[in-house]
Amino acid sequence: MRRLPALSRRRFKDRPLLPREVDAELAPAMWKRAVFSNTKLPQDAVDRAAYVVCVREQLHGALNRRDVFAAPSNRWADPRARLLDGPQWEAMCADLLAGLSLAEDAGEHLAQLARGLDAAWRQMADRLEEAGTDAQVEIVVPEGGGRARLSADKLGAAGERESLTWLKATTQATLPRIDLPDLLFEVHSWTGFLDAFGHVSERRTRMEGLLVSLVTLLVAGSCNIGLTPVIDPENKALTRSRLSHVDRNYLRADTITGANAALITAQSRIESRIEPAQMWGGGLLASVDGLRFVVPIKSINTRPSPKYYGYKRGVTWLNAVNDQVAGIGAMVVGGTPRDSL
Repeated sequence: MRRLPALSRRRFKDRPLLPREVDAELAPAMWKRAVFSNTKLPQDAVDRAAYVVCVREQLHGALNRRDVFAAPSNRWADPRARLLDGPQWEAMCADLLAGLSLAEDAGEHLAQLARGLDAAWRQMADRLEEAGTDAQVEIVVPEGGGRARLSADKLGAAGERESLTWLKATTQATLPRIDLPDLLFEVHSWTGFLDAFGHVSERRTRMEGLLVSLVTLLVAGSCNIGLTPVIDPENKALTRSRLSHVDRNYLRADTITGANAALITAQSRIESRIEPAQMWGGGLLASVDGLRFVVPIKSINTRPSPKYYGYKRGVTWLNAVNDQVAGIGAMVVGGTPRDSL
């Protein structure tokens, strides 16, 4: 890499690039023809441009494989060089292990990982033995050196067991077919989550049919269908004026947060009583993901991102769901940060 600038500046008419001036081992099989066999150059001459691109590509691959490190750098530096040791590690050891839920002994933790890896290898070996000679699996070593890789033919679908097919059919048959509004009313009868939608003035409402209007707005918003399909001029709770009034004064960020909290509290009570819910998890793990949307108007959260929005601007809606399949939070962030940040 240090020699590349001098090679790039050298004019071909002065002196052609000869094989002894380059490192032939850096050119893999796919690059040898472009670097050493350019018919437009004199015999034994090396294609300078091809060699420069080849070396840069090999460096980039080595950085990705962590065979080469760059310093100073946050992304490409050697992470092992930043590991704590001695008194620094002793001072922070307890807090770090507690934060990572690694309370057991390090040797036992590594032994558990080793047992899992051994079981995976044995399972793969058993499956290869069951497949017999039809399974084409081999270890491929690239010409001229490099990392070996495992090559395997694509496997066909394993198919479902009869017991799984029966379970799916039985479960599907037990699920009732009801409308979405009826489902929300039933959940409200268990949890009272609709009571969290109070008026913006915090006064008690005497509006007749308020729950019907709230459920209608929740269904219309969640299904992204707008008000037109759900308006019924003959029903006082479903007129356009009533729905617009409830939407402005009752559906707010704080009331939606309160309703969500009521659902999570009810879900936690189910976790402690019903065994299948406990098998899903303890509610302590979460899946966080962002959905990116193009926003056609100017907004404080819109950002440009050619990768996601082209020449337009957009936002990211970040949602978190725990392992009990309950939403635990959502927020709108600018369109450019990574979801993990």
